[in-house]
Amino acid sequence: MFATAWAELSRLWRFGIENGLYADHIFNKLEGIRKYVEEYANRLRIEYTLYSLPGVDPWVEVRFKDEKGNEVAHINIRWDREKLRAVFEGAKEKAERLASILNALGASVNAMELDGKWRVDLCTDSITAIRRKEWLDVVRALVEELHSRGVINEEQRDRLLTEINAGPNVVEIAGVELSVRQMISGKSKALIITYLPTSPAAFDAAVKALRDAGFVEGVHFTAKRPEGGVQGYVYIKLPAGLWRLEELRRQGVDWADKALRRLEEIAKARGFSNLLEEYLRPAMEAETVDPRGLVVDDAERGLKAVVRGVRVEREGGRPRVVVEYEVGGDVTSFSFIWGVRKGGGIVAGLDLNDEKALMMTALLGDKAIMGKKGHMTLSAKHLFALARLRGIGWELLRWYAEVMREHR
Repeated sequence: MFATAWAELSRLWRFGIENGLYADHIFNKLEGIRKYVEEYANRLRIEYTLYSLPGVDPWVEVRFKDEKGNEVAHINIRWDREKLRAVFEGAKEKAERLASILNALGASVNAMELDGKWRVDLCTDSITAIRRKEWLDVVRALVEELHSRGVINEEQRDRLLTEINAGPNVVEIAGVELSVRQMISGKSKALIITYLPTSPAAFDAAVKALRDAGFVEGVHFTAKRPEGGVQGYVYIKLPAGLWRLEELRRQGVDWADKALRRLEEIAKARGFSNLLEEYLRPAMEAETVDPRGLVVDDAERGLKAVVRGVRVEREGGRPRVVVEYEVGGDVTSFSFIWGVRKGGGIVAGLDLNDEKALMMTALLGDKAIMGKKGHMTLSAKHLFALARLRGIGWELLRWYAEVMREHR
Protein backbone atom coordinates (compact mmCIF):
# COMPACT_ATOMS: atom_id res chain seq x y z
CA MET A 1 0.00 0.00 0.00
CA PHE A 2 2.76 2.41 1.04
CA ALA A 3 4.85 1.77 -2.08
CA THR A 4 1.96 1.82 -4.53
CA ALA A 5 0.51 5.03 -3.12
CA TRP A 6 3.83 6.81 -2.88
CA ALA A 7 4.89 5.88 -6.42
CA GLU A 8 1.70 7.44 -7.80
CA LEU A 9 1.91 10.45 -5.48
CA SER A 10 5.52 11.05 -6.54
CA ARG A 11 4.49 11.12 -10.19
CA LEU A 12 1.63 13.53 -9.46
CA TRP A 13 3.88 15.73 -7.31
CA ARG A 14 6.51 15.98 -10.05
CA PHE A 15 3.79 16.77 -12.57
CA GLY A 16 2.64 19.61 -10.30
CA ILE A 17 6.16 21.01 -10.02
CA GLU A 18 6.72 20.87 -13.80
CA ASN A 19 3.42 22.54 -14.57
CA GLY A 20 3.42 25.18 -11.84
CA LEU A 21 0.36 23.91 -9.94
CA TYR A 22 1.57 25.48 -6.67
CA ALA A 23 -1.81 26.95 -5.72
CA ASP A 24 -3.89 23.91 -6.70
CA HIS A 25 -5.61 22.32 -3.70
CA ILE A 26 -4.83 18.82 -4.94
CA PHE A 27 -1.14 19.67 -5.25
CA ASN A 28 -1.18 21.10 -1.71
CA LYS A 29 -2.66 17.86 -0.39
CA LEU A 30 -0.03 15.86 -2.27
CA GLU A 31 2.67 18.05 -0.74
CA GLY A 32 1.31 17.29 2.74
CA ILE A 33 1.24 13.54 2.07
CA ARG A 34 4.74 13.74 0.61
CA LYS A 35 6.05 15.30 3.82
CA TYR A 36 4.31 12.59 5.86
CA VAL A 37 5.96 9.83 3.80
CA GLU A 38 9.35 11.52 4.13
CA GLU A 39 8.93 11.54 7.92
CA TYR A 40 8.12 7.82 7.79
CA ALA A 41 11.20 7.07 5.69
CA ASN A 42 13.42 9.10 8.01
CA ARG A 43 12.30 6.94 10.95
CA LEU A 44 13.54 3.76 9.27
CA ARG A 45 16.76 2.26 10.62
CA ILE A 46 19.61 1.73 8.16
CA GLU A 47 21.81 -1.33 8.68
CA TYR A 48 24.41 -2.87 6.41
CA THR A 49 26.79 -5.75 5.89
CA LEU A 50 30.10 -5.23 4.09
CA TYR A 51 31.20 -8.21 2.01
CA SER A 52 34.88 -8.40 1.08
CA LEU A 53 35.69 -11.90 -0.14
CA PRO A 54 38.86 -13.12 -1.88
CA GLY A 55 38.68 -12.80 -5.65
CA VAL A 56 35.52 -10.70 -5.55
CA ASP A 57 35.21 -6.90 -5.45
CA PRO A 58 33.77 -5.64 -2.13
CA TRP A 59 30.10 -4.66 -1.92
CA VAL A 60 27.58 -3.74 0.76
CA GLU A 61 24.02 -4.82 1.37
CA VAL A 62 21.95 -2.01 2.87
CA ARG A 63 18.78 -2.89 4.77
CA PHE A 64 15.97 -0.55 5.81
CA LYS A 65 14.11 -1.64 8.95
CA ASP A 66 11.00 -0.34 10.66
CA GLU A 67 10.64 0.44 14.36
CA LYS A 68 9.89 -3.23 15.13
CA GLY A 69 13.10 -4.37 13.44
CA ASN A 70 11.36 -5.83 10.38
CA GLU A 71 13.14 -5.41 7.06
CA VAL A 72 11.16 -3.14 4.75
CA ALA A 73 13.57 -3.03 1.79
CA HIS A 74 17.20 -3.65 0.83
CA ILE A 75 19.69 -2.76 -1.91
CA ASN A 76 23.29 -3.63 -2.83
CA ILE A 77 25.98 -1.04 -3.58
CA ARG A 78 28.99 -1.99 -5.72
CA TRP A 79 31.81 -0.45 -7.75
CA ASP A 80 30.98 -0.45 -11.47
CA ARG A 81 34.00 0.63 -13.55
CA GLU A 82 34.28 4.37 -12.84
CA LYS A 83 31.33 4.89 -10.51
CA LEU A 84 29.38 3.53 -7.60
CA ARG A 85 26.14 1.78 -8.42
CA ALA A 86 23.30 0.69 -6.15
CA VAL A 87 21.05 -1.98 -7.67
CA PHE A 88 18.01 -4.01 -6.65
CA GLU A 89 16.28 -6.65 -8.75
CA GLY A 90 13.14 -8.41 -7.63
CA ALA A 91 9.39 -8.31 -7.41
CA LYS A 92 7.48 -5.22 -8.55
CA GLU A 93 6.04 -4.50 -5.09
CA LYS A 94 9.47 -4.66 -3.44
CA ALA A 95 11.07 -2.49 -6.15
CA GLU A 96 8.37 0.16 -5.83
CA ARG A 97 8.63 0.12 -2.04
CA LEU A 98 12.41 0.59 -2.23
CA ALA A 99 12.11 3.38 -4.81
CA SER A 100 9.58 5.12 -2.58
CA ILE A 101 11.94 5.03 0.39
CA LEU A 102 14.94 6.22 -1.61
CA ASN A 103 12.95 9.09 -3.15
CA ALA A 104 11.65 10.14 0.26
CA LEU A 105 15.24 10.19 1.53
CA GLY A 106 16.38 12.50 -1.27
CA ALA A 107 17.24 10.39 -4.31
CA SER A 108 15.48 10.60 -7.65
CA VAL A 109 14.81 7.08 -8.89
CA ASN A 110 12.07 4.93 -10.42
CA ALA A 111 11.27 1.24 -10.29
CA MET A 112 11.51 -0.02 -13.86
CA GLU A 113 10.75 -3.32 -15.57
CA LEU A 114 13.65 -4.79 -17.55
CA ASP A 115 13.58 -8.22 -19.21
CA GLY A 116 10.69 -9.32 -17.03
CA LYS A 117 12.36 -8.22 -13.79
CA TRP A 118 11.75 -5.11 -11.73
CA ARG A 119 14.84 -3.04 -11.07
CA VAL A 120 15.92 -0.01 -9.03
CA ASP A 121 19.24 1.48 -10.18
CA LEU A 122 21.21 4.43 -8.72
CA CYS A 123 24.61 5.83 -9.72
CA THR A 124 26.98 8.01 -7.67
CA ASP A 125 25.03 11.29 -7.95
CA SER A 126 21.77 9.71 -6.79
CA ILE A 127 23.55 7.71 -4.09
CA THR A 128 25.13 10.84 -2.60
CA ALA A 129 21.84 12.76 -2.88
CA ILE A 130 20.69 10.80 0.19
CA ARG A 131 22.08 12.78 3.13
CA ARG A 132 21.19 10.44 6.02
CA LYS A 133 24.35 10.00 8.14
CA GLU A 134 23.93 6.22 8.39
CA TRP A 135 23.63 5.90 4.61
CA LEU A 136 26.70 8.07 3.99
CA ASP A 137 28.67 6.04 6.57
CA VAL A 138 27.81 2.90 4.58
CA VAL A 139 29.05 4.43 1.32
CA ARG A 140 32.27 5.72 2.95
CA ALA A 141 32.95 2.25 4.40
CA LEU A 142 32.61 0.70 0.95
CA VAL A 143 34.90 3.30 -0.66
CA GLU A 144 37.61 2.74 1.96
CA GLU A 145 37.37 -1.04 1.50
CA LEU A 146 37.58 -0.68 -2.27
CA HIS A 147 40.75 1.37 -1.82
CA SER A 148 42.34 -0.98 0.71
CA ARG A 149 41.70 -3.92 -1.63
CA GLY A 150 43.28 -2.06 -4.57
CA VAL A 151 40.08 -1.91 -6.62
CA ILE A 152 40.28 1.90 -6.79
CA ASN A 153 43.35 4.13 -6.51
CA GLU A 154 43.93 7.00 -4.11
CA GLU A 155 42.75 9.65 -6.58
CA GLN A 156 39.48 7.78 -7.16
CA ARG A 157 38.98 7.31 -3.43
CA ASP A 158 39.52 11.00 -2.72
CA ARG A 159 37.15 11.99 -5.52
CA LEU A 160 34.43 9.69 -4.21
CA LEU A 161 34.87 10.86 -0.62
CA THR A 162 34.59 14.46 -1.82
CA GLU A 163 31.35 13.57 -3.63
CA ILE A 164 30.02 11.82 -0.53
CA ASN A 165 30.86 14.73 1.75
CA ALA A 166 29.59 17.38 -0.67
CA GLY A 167 26.51 15.63 -1.97
CA PRO A 168 25.08 16.60 -5.35
CA ASN A 169 25.84 20.16 -6.44
CA VAL A 170 22.13 21.02 -6.48
CA VAL A 171 20.30 23.79 -4.63
CA GLU A 172 16.53 24.35 -4.58
CA ILE A 173 15.44 27.98 -5.04
CA ALA A 174 11.71 28.72 -4.99
CA GLY A 175 11.03 25.07 -5.83
CA VAL A 176 13.45 25.04 -8.79
CA GLU A 177 16.43 22.68 -8.61
CA LEU A 178 19.55 24.38 -9.98
CA SER A 179 23.09 23.06 -10.34
CA VAL A 180 25.99 24.94 -8.77
CA ARG A 181 29.57 24.94 -10.00
CA GLN A 182 32.71 27.04 -9.99
CA MET A 183 34.14 28.11 -13.34
CA ILE A 184 37.84 28.98 -13.49
CA SER A 185 39.37 30.77 -16.47
CA GLY A 186 42.98 31.76 -15.91
CA LYS A 187 43.02 33.79 -12.70
CA SER A 188 39.32 34.57 -12.94
CA LYS A 189 36.75 32.60 -10.93
CA ALA A 190 32.98 32.70 -11.19
CA LEU A 191 30.03 30.87 -9.70
CA ILE A 192 27.48 29.38 -12.10
CA ILE A 193 23.96 28.57 -10.81
CA THR A 194 21.80 27.21 -13.60
CA TYR A 195 18.74 25.14 -14.49
CA LEU A 196 18.51 23.44 -17.89
CA PRO A 197 14.83 22.61 -18.48
CA THR A 198 13.96 19.56 -20.54
CA SER A 199 10.69 20.97 -21.89
CA PRO A 200 8.91 24.30 -22.46
CA ALA A 201 6.45 23.37 -19.68
CA ALA A 202 9.28 22.81 -17.18
CA PHE A 203 10.86 26.11 -18.25
CA ASP A 204 7.58 28.02 -17.82
CA ALA A 205 7.05 26.49 -14.37
CA ALA A 206 10.56 27.45 -13.23
CA VAL A 207 10.30 31.02 -14.48
CA LYS A 208 6.87 31.42 -12.86
CA ALA A 209 8.17 30.08 -9.54
CA LEU A 210 11.08 32.53 -9.53
CA ARG A 211 8.87 35.47 -10.48
CA ASP A 212 6.35 34.55 -7.80
CA ALA A 213 9.20 34.66 -5.27
CA GLY A 214 10.07 38.22 -6.30
CA PHE A 215 12.99 37.43 -8.61
CA VAL A 216 13.01 39.87 -11.53
CA GLU A 217 14.05 38.59 -14.94
CA GLY A 218 17.08 40.50 -16.17
CA VAL A 219 17.96 41.64 -12.64
CA HIS A 220 18.06 38.41 -10.62
CA PHE A 221 17.98 35.80 -13.37
CA THR A 222 18.16 35.37 -17.13
CA ALA A 223 16.21 32.78 -19.07
CA LYS A 224 15.79 31.31 -22.55
CA ARG A 225 12.85 29.06 -23.39
CA PRO A 226 13.71 25.74 -25.13
CA GLU A 227 12.21 25.77 -28.60
CA GLY A 228 12.84 24.11 -31.94
CA GLY A 229 15.40 21.71 -30.50
CA VAL A 230 17.47 24.53 -28.99
CA GLN A 231 18.42 24.01 -25.32
CA GLY A 232 16.81 26.43 -22.89
CA TYR A 233 18.25 27.69 -19.63
CA VAL A 234 17.65 29.67 -16.45
CA TYR A 235 20.71 31.36 -14.92
CA ILE A 236 20.75 33.05 -11.53
CA LYS A 237 22.53 36.40 -12.02
CA LEU A 238 25.33 37.08 -9.57
CA PRO A 239 25.55 38.75 -7.21
CA ALA A 240 21.99 40.12 -7.49
CA GLY A 241 20.25 36.73 -7.34
CA LEU A 242 22.11 35.79 -4.17
CA TRP A 243 21.30 39.19 -2.66
CA ARG A 244 17.62 38.52 -3.29
CA LEU A 245 17.95 35.18 -1.50
CA GLU A 246 19.53 36.87 1.52
CA GLU A 247 16.82 39.55 1.53
CA LEU A 248 14.15 36.82 1.59
CA ARG A 249 15.98 35.02 4.38
CA ARG A 250 15.97 38.26 6.41
CA GLN A 251 12.20 38.37 5.85
CA GLY A 252 11.84 34.92 7.42
CA VAL A 253 11.32 32.87 4.23
CA ASP A 254 12.24 29.31 5.22
CA TRP A 255 13.11 27.97 1.76
CA ALA A 256 15.50 30.89 1.17
CA ASP A 257 17.29 30.09 4.42
CA LYS A 258 17.56 26.42 3.40
CA ALA A 259 18.83 27.39 -0.06
CA LEU A 260 21.59 29.59 1.34
CA ARG A 261 22.61 26.98 3.90
CA ARG A 262 22.78 24.38 1.12
CA LEU A 263 24.88 26.74 -1.02
CA GLU A 264 27.25 27.19 1.91
CA GLU A 265 27.51 23.41 2.33
CA ILE A 266 28.27 22.90 -1.36
CA ALA A 267 30.82 25.73 -1.40
CA LYS A 268 32.61 24.42 1.69
CA ALA A 269 32.73 20.84 0.44
CA ARG A 270 33.86 21.82 -3.07
CA GLY A 271 36.39 24.47 -2.09
CA PHE A 272 34.83 27.77 -3.18
CA SER A 273 33.56 29.20 0.12
CA ASN A 274 35.61 32.37 -0.37
CA LEU A 275 34.01 33.00 -3.75
CA LEU A 276 30.47 32.54 -2.39
CA GLU A 277 31.27 34.79 0.55
CA GLU A 278 32.60 37.46 -1.81
CA TYR A 279 29.32 37.48 -3.74
CA LEU A 280 27.17 37.47 -0.61
CA ARG A 281 29.09 39.88 1.63
CA PRO A 282 27.27 43.13 0.69
CA ALA A 283 23.88 41.50 1.32
CA MET A 284 25.03 39.72 4.50
CA GLU A 285 26.24 43.06 5.88
CA ALA A 286 23.26 45.07 4.57
CA GLU A 287 21.54 47.23 7.19
CA THR A 288 23.52 45.76 10.10
CA VAL A 289 24.69 49.17 11.42
CA ASP A 290 22.37 51.82 12.88
CA PRO A 291 23.91 55.18 11.89
CA ARG A 292 21.76 57.27 14.23
CA GLY A 293 23.81 58.51 17.14
CA LEU A 294 27.19 57.65 15.65
CA VAL A 295 29.74 60.04 17.15
CA VAL A 296 33.03 60.94 15.48
CA ASP A 297 35.80 63.25 16.73
CA ASP A 298 38.52 65.12 14.87
CA ALA A 299 40.74 66.22 17.75
CA GLU A 300 43.25 67.89 15.44
CA ARG A 301 40.61 70.29 14.12
CA GLY A 302 38.54 70.46 17.30
CA LEU A 303 35.43 68.97 15.68
CA LYS A 304 32.88 66.58 17.12
CA ALA A 305 29.83 65.51 15.11
CA VAL A 306 26.86 63.21 15.67
CA VAL A 307 24.93 61.46 12.89
CA ARG A 308 21.21 62.21 13.21
CA GLY A 309 19.99 60.19 10.26
CA VAL A 310 20.71 58.86 6.78
CA ARG A 311 18.07 58.32 4.11
CA VAL A 312 17.71 57.71 0.38
CA GLU A 313 15.55 59.81 -1.92
CA ARG A 314 14.97 58.72 -5.53
CA GLU A 315 15.48 61.35 -8.23
CA GLY A 316 14.69 60.18 -11.74
CA GLY A 317 15.42 56.62 -10.73
CA ARG A 318 18.77 57.54 -9.13
CA PRO A 319 19.34 57.30 -5.36
CA ARG A 320 20.34 60.45 -3.52
CA VAL A 321 21.85 59.80 -0.09
CA VAL A 322 20.98 62.51 2.44
CA VAL A 323 23.06 62.77 5.61
CA GLU A 324 21.81 64.76 8.60
CA TYR A 325 24.21 65.53 11.42
CA GLU A 326 24.79 67.78 14.40
CA VAL A 327 27.97 69.73 14.98
CA GLY A 328 28.50 72.51 17.53
CA GLY A 329 24.83 72.32 18.52
CA ASP A 330 23.59 72.97 14.97
CA VAL A 331 21.81 70.37 12.81
CA THR A 332 22.65 70.47 9.12
CA SER A 333 22.82 68.13 6.14
CA PHE A 334 24.45 67.36 2.82
CA SER A 335 23.74 64.88 0.03
CA PHE A 336 25.21 63.15 -2.99
CA ILE A 337 23.57 61.24 -5.84
CA TRP A 338 24.58 57.99 -7.50
CA GLY A 339 24.77 57.46 -11.23
CA VAL A 340 26.25 55.21 -13.91
CA ARG A 341 29.33 56.00 -15.97
CA LYS A 342 29.69 55.09 -19.61
CA GLY A 343 30.89 51.53 -19.63
CA GLY A 344 28.86 50.52 -16.61
CA GLY A 345 30.74 51.70 -13.52
CA ILE A 346 28.68 53.40 -10.80
CA VAL A 347 29.83 56.70 -9.35
CA ALA A 348 28.88 59.51 -6.97
CA GLY A 349 30.76 62.66 -6.05
CA LEU A 350 30.82 65.33 -3.36
CA ASP A 351 33.03 68.21 -2.34
CA LEU A 352 34.53 67.66 1.10
CA ASN A 353 35.08 70.15 3.88
CA ASP A 354 36.10 69.30 7.45
CA GLU A 355 32.57 68.45 8.55
CA LYS A 356 31.64 66.35 5.51
CA ALA A 357 34.95 64.50 5.73
CA LEU A 358 34.17 63.76 9.37
CA MET A 359 30.74 62.38 8.47
CA MET A 360 32.01 60.24 5.58
CA THR A 361 34.70 58.87 7.89
CA ALA A 362 31.97 57.68 10.24
CA LEU A 363 29.60 56.35 7.58
CA LEU A 364 32.22 54.55 5.47
CA GLY A 365 34.37 53.44 8.39
CA ASP A 366 37.46 54.83 6.70
CA LYS A 367 39.70 57.03 8.89
CA ALA A 368 41.83 57.96 5.86
CA ILE A 369 39.06 60.36 4.78
CA MET A 370 39.30 62.48 7.94
CA GLY A 371 40.70 65.95 7.27
CA LYS A 372 40.53 65.61 3.47
CA LYS A 373 39.24 68.47 1.35
CA GLY A 374 38.22 68.87 -2.27
CA HIS A 375 36.31 66.56 -4.55
CA MET A 376 35.75 62.93 -3.50
CA THR A 377 34.65 60.31 -6.03
CA LEU A 378 32.68 57.38 -4.67
CA SER A 379 32.63 53.97 -6.37
CA ALA A 380 31.00 50.59 -5.87
CA LYS A 381 33.12 49.77 -2.81
CA HIS A 382 31.78 52.90 -1.12
CA LEU A 383 28.21 52.01 -2.03
CA PHE A 384 28.67 48.59 -0.44
CA ALA A 385 30.09 50.24 2.69
CA LEU A 386 27.05 52.55 2.85
CA ALA A 387 24.77 49.54 2.36
CA ARG A 388 25.72 48.45 5.88
CA LEU A 389 23.61 51.35 7.22
CA ARG A 390 20.11 50.61 8.43
CA GLY A 391 17.37 52.22 6.42
CA ILE A 392 19.30 52.65 3.16
CA GLY A 393 21.18 49.40 2.55
CA TRP A 394 18.62 47.39 0.60
CA GLU A 395 17.56 50.46 -1.38
CA LEU A 396 21.15 50.96 -2.56
CA LEU A 397 21.70 47.27 -3.34
CA ARG A 398 18.43 47.05 -5.30
CA TRP A 399 19.41 50.08 -7.37
CA TYR A 400 22.87 48.64 -8.00
CA ALA A 401 21.32 45.33 -9.17
CA GLU A 402 18.91 47.20 -11.45
CA VAL A 403 21.57 49.29 -13.20
CA MET A 404 23.95 46.36 -13.50
CA ARG A 405 21.34 44.29 -15.39
CA GLU A 406 22.72 45.57 -18.70
CA HIS A 407 26.38 45.27 -17.74
CA ARG A 408 26.68 41.77 -16.26
